[in-house]
Amino acid sequence: MKQQNHLKRSLGFFSAISIVIGTIIGSGIFFKQASVLQSAHNSTLAISAWIFGGIITLAAGLTIAEIGAQMPYTGGLYVYIEKLYGRILGFLAGWMQVIVYGPAIIAAVGGFTGILIANFFNLDDSWRIPLSIGCMLFITIINFLDNKVGAAFSVITTIGKMIPIAAIIIFGIF
Repeated sequence: MKQQNHLKRSLGFFSAISIVIGTIIGSGIFFKQASVLQSAHNSTLAISAWIFGGIITLAAGLTIAEIGAQMPYTGGLYVYIEKLYGRILGFLAGWMQVIVYGPAIIAAVGGFTGILIANFFNLDDSWRIPLSIGCMLFITIINFLDNKVGAAFSVITTIGKMIPIAAIIIFGIF
């Protein structure tokens, strides 16, 4: 007998939106501006690069959303690739997410958070790695708790991202 998996619908509208926004607007917006501007050589090309990158990201997000709407299965990208392209590519995509993509994202965000906290509190550079590890452990613990705790954390961190972005836009206009 085949076991049926059902999605647990425990997130509200604002929690879901904040998770999507928090995923799409990563921390790169805060530490990549200088390198984008340096590579582009002027602000018009740099802004064009950000807009182009945003359009590509939007297209990718809408594609995954459309696939998810057509295949309401648990498992995310692994299941979508398996159903669309076969078991071997699904297997490879799943392991790529587990071995490469997930740890790389976690390490990058943890490392960047450690740098930000050390700089904000004017701590010695030797504090960066312990702060990074502490940040990763904190987020790991949050993810072991109920979905609503993780969703609340996502709402708070997304608001924390959106305030500086809004400030950059407003001050940039004036």
